[in-house]
Amino acid sequence: MKKNNMIKIIKVSFVFLTALILSRTSMAYLTVGETAEVLPEGYYKLGLQPQAVISDGSGFNMGVYLDTYLEDGINGRIEIGGGETEFWTAGTVKWVPIPDVDKQPAVGIRGGFSYARDSGADLYHLLIAPIISKKADTRYGEMIPFIALPISIPVIDTKVNNTTGTQLAIGAEWFYADVNYGLELDLNLGRSFSAISAFISFPFDSATGYKK
Repeated sequence: MKKNNMIKIIKVSFVFLTALILSRTSMAYLTVGETAEVLPEGYYKLGLQPQAVISDGSGFNMGVYLDTYLEDGINGRIEIGGGETEFWTAGTVKWVPIPDVDKQPAVGIRGGFSYARDSGADLYHLLIAPIISKKADTRYGEMIPFIALPISIPVIDTKVNNTTGTQLAIGAEWFYADVNYGLELDLNLGRSFSAISAFISFPFDSATGYKK
C-alpha cells in the first residue's frame, strides 16, 4: 500500500476512534443511505428514503435527499423528512480519500449537522459516519455492498435525555435502468433503534437533466 494511502487510513481511523470515545450513547433517526462512492463533477442525485423502525414500538419515517458533487472525492447531501420522528433536516459532506481500486475498497467518512423536532423537543446533533464499500458484479448487475457506523452527538443541551446514539449500518446499492436502488439494516448499538431502510435515487447531469 502506498504511503499516502496509509496516511489517509490513519486520519480516517483517528476520526472514527475519536467518535467512539466521545460516544456516550440518542436518537439516530437518520440512516446512512449511501455508499463510499462519490458523484463526478456536474452530477446530482435526487432520492427517496423510507424507513421502518423495528424496535422501541416500531414506526415509519420518510425522507427525501439531494446529493451533489463539491470537489474531487467530496460530495454534499441535504435531506428532509418526517414520520415517527416528527420532522428532521440535515446537511452532510462525504469525503472519500481512498477510492475503490482493484481489490482495495473505498473508505470514506461523512460528517454533518442535523435538526429534529420530536415529542415536543428540539434536537441538534453532530453526525459522523465512517463508511466502507466495494463494487461487485452479480448476475443482476453491479452491486455495491457497504458497512458504516453512524453516530449522532448532541451539540446543544436540551431538557430531554439527549445523549449520543450509535448504530451499525449494513446495506447494498444496485443499479438498474439508470435508477439506483438500495437496502439498509440499521442495528442499535446504543441509545438508538433498529430499522430497515430502503432508498431509491435518480441521477441527474447538470447539462442534460435526468440520465435515462
